[in-house]
Amino acid sequence: MRRFIKNEAIAPAIHAFRTLERTDFHTYNQQLTPEERRALNFIGRAISLQSSEHLALALETKQPMMDVDRLLVDLIQTDQRTSLFRQLLANGLDLNHLVTIDGHRSLVRQPLSFPVGLYTVYNHELFTIALQAGLDLTYTTTLQRSDRFLETDEINTLDIVLLLTHEEELDEKSLQMFRHSTTVGLVERLHRSKSKNLQPIIEDTNYVVSFRYAKHFPLFYAIVGRQTDQFPKMLEDALKDPNQPDIIKDALLAFHNYQPGLAASLGQTYYESLFEIGNQLKSRGHVDFNAVDDQYVLAEYFDIVQRLRG
Repeated sequence: MRRFIKNEAIAPAIHAFRTLERTDFHTYNQQLTPEERRALNFIGRAISLQSSEHLALALETKQPMMDVDRLLVDLIQTDQRTSLFRQLLANGLDLNHLVTIDGHRSLVRQPLSFPVGLYTVYNHELFTIALQAGLDLTYTTTLQRSDRFLETDEINTLDIVLLLTHEEELDEKSLQMFRHSTTVGLVERLHRSKSKNLQPIIEDTNYVVSFRYAKHFPLFYAIVGRQTDQFPKMLEDALKDPNQPDIIKDALLAFHNYQPGLAASLGQTYYESLFEIGNQLKSRGHVDFNAVDDQYVLAEYFDIVQRLRG
């Protein structure tokens, strides 16, 4: 069995980097293997130190850029984010390099591949610089449909951003810079209660009103997720759409949908918000709840529908 021999250059290389002893760092860096340079991740260390000098030293010694997605997320937390980001761009950071995340990091539980530069969406200033540097927002990929075997939906960069499970809040100004309308990304957010950052997308109608996802239109998912803030504008969009009758008819199927987890977390609001939404369907959508067949109304909602019939 081969004996493990520790590289004695590692500790002094770390010390020389931290203290900016440039000559020593160059010397010890040459004694490191490519694997050791990747493990030591000096570019990541420079970002953590929020130091342009440390980053310059890492870049001039051709240190590898490791875990660029995490690097960009960490960069957003720093006070020197703009200058450090520009340094990275000037030294070869490829914003359109495709990264693939595991399914557990997306709302659809499927792996997603996308340009790594999309991670700058959390900060409007960095996102603007990224677009100026050539970040491609026209990128598209496909997603396996949940309702039809071997069929896929095409998704764009706005969909991808909405499908990521986020540790940071999305920047609403950044969301307004996407020009391609969302489909899957929006509906996956809608049926989760009080999803944030949807306002600019809904206000600008930057979504496909008549898109069907797992047999339902976005308005249906807005009701399921009790999106009371977004519902008035979405109802307005639906009433203007050529498919208005089908969208409204489909929306009523939400009265046959019950989410135990959501009901438990919202309590009585889960039911009262449905009455509020139903009232808008009645007054603005001209829905006659007396014509709604009882078999399409869950027992949990029967009292609500009775109030709407009054």
